[in-house]
Amino acid sequence: MRIFFSLLALASGILFPAHGAGSADVPGWNGTAVTLPPESVTISTGESRKFEVPFQIAQCKSSTSCAKVSQVNGRSFELEGISVGNAVVTASANGMKKEFRVTVSSSVMQVYRELSRELGDLPEIGIELSDNVLTLRGEITRPGHWEYFRRVVRRYEDRCHNYVTFRPGPALFTDLKNRLESAGFKVADTISPDVPGQLKLEVSNGLLTVSGYLLCENDIAAVKRILAAQTWLSPEWNGNALKAVTELNIADTQLDVGVVFVGVTRTQLERLGNSSADGTVLSWNLIAWFRALAGGAPEGLTGPTDGKGLYSQFNTDLKGSLVFFGNNGISDFRDAGHLTLTNNSSRYAVYENGGTLNVKVYSQDVANLQPINFGLKMKVRGGLVRADMVRLEFDLEKSLAPIKQEEDYFQRSTKTTAEIFCPLNKTAVIAGQKELTYSESGPSGYAFLRHVPIVSWFLSSEEKQGEEMVLLILACPRIAERKVQMTSAPSAETAGAEKMVSESVRKKSEKAHEREERNWFLKMFTW
Repeated sequence: MRIFFSLLALASGILFPAHGAGSADVPGWNGTAVTLPPESVTISTGESRKFEVPFQIAQCKSSTSCAKVSQVNGRSFELEGISVGNAVVTASANGMKKEFRVTVSSSVMQVYRELSRELGDLPEIGIELSDNVLTLRGEITRPGHWEYFRRVVRRYEDRCHNYVTFRPGPALFTDLKNRLESAGFKVADTISPDVPGQLKLEVSNGLLTVSGYLLCENDIAAVKRILAAQTWLSPEWNGNALKAVTELNIADTQLDVGVVFVGVTRTQLERLGNSSADGTVLSWNLIAWFRALAGGAPEGLTGPTDGKGLYSQFNTDLKGSLVFFGNNGISDFRDAGHLTLTNNSSRYAVYENGGTLNVKVYSQDVANLQPINFGLKMKVRGGLVRADMVRLEFDLEKSLAPIKQEEDYFQRSTKTTAEIFCPLNKTAVIAGQKELTYSESGPSGYAFLRHVPIVSWFLSSEEKQGEEMVLLILACPRIAERKVQMTSAPSAETAGAEKMVSESVRKKSEKAHEREERNWFLKMFTW
């Protein structure tokens, strides 16, 4: 047992000498060098690794320049891969030696294999390895492929040269065009302020320019929102390959607004509330609206608020609305006017139809004439809030001629101020004014006898009727047509008009005179 421990101590002294002691200090040293078993090592170019040996290193060197030894300190040293190749690194001390058989491999090769595997499903990308340099080239047109490529290459961006770019394919532009047209904008090859609402898409030098003439600021904001929602147009996403810019202007647009006052009695409103009147089928909400104006909607047809407002609209233009009223026996069109206004201007377009009554106003011994206007006065302003929606502000005033009462004059007038939203080429219907009409007819009956006292009670009749009338205001906005060209000279169109009118008036006078001569016998019994 003592012999075993002595041999173990001797071996320990030979293989692991004490710190600061050379091989000559090892007890029993006989001058024979000890070589430890070699070790195989693989490192990559540019990689540094630390190694240790079981003795104090006196000398450490590499057989080739592909591996470099540095920072030798005590029992450790660092080894750095310089270039691809093989080398034998020997660490030695007095009587001790250890070899490291080093293989230096390319660091790019591993990256090349990994990228080839991960990007194998992207045929648009080529991977090149030359002179220990890894290069990626290609052009991606699909957003899904580009998104995947960005996630993969982010892990290797400092170990390869990336020349892969993103270029939007035709499918992306088709999708963008469909989104713009779904929002109400037409994509065309050419644009003009005379045809607002059209957009032009043009790609040049990495810029997608969207230009056009629109009708309002909301349309411009809508186009910009659609562009902002396209991720592939963001330079941060597409690698600065494409950027979207806009050149959008508001077209100088004018609106034509036709306004008509229609007098509708309660009885006529109730008739309009019947969906089968004259074969005209109305929507349930419009039926309820007319019945509510007439005095109330039937139970179960509307909710607590449906059909009770003072504003509705017809899904037709002004002409179609008037035809609808006429087909239902309503022909009391009180006043009408036509106004042209500039889109979204602060100024009112004004229409006046009436007259002026000069009233004497006495002041001490002097009497002056004071003009008092009466009739219809309409003021309208507003503009487009969307490509198909108009905001209108109405200031409507209707006044009668002044009536003298004793020593004073009395003038009756009604005024309506309203702000509504109405689609283009549709008719808004505003109900805010009421009138009480009173009519009296008679006596009628047999000639001469209807004027005889007592007998007239049996042979004549009189009729007195009062009716509440609602004044409906119909308003229809539309875009004014510009650059209307004259097709012929005015003189050619009006030639012979005076002669034609004169002959028409003369013929009507002759027919009226003939009727009077034929009915001379009936005049004897009528007064």
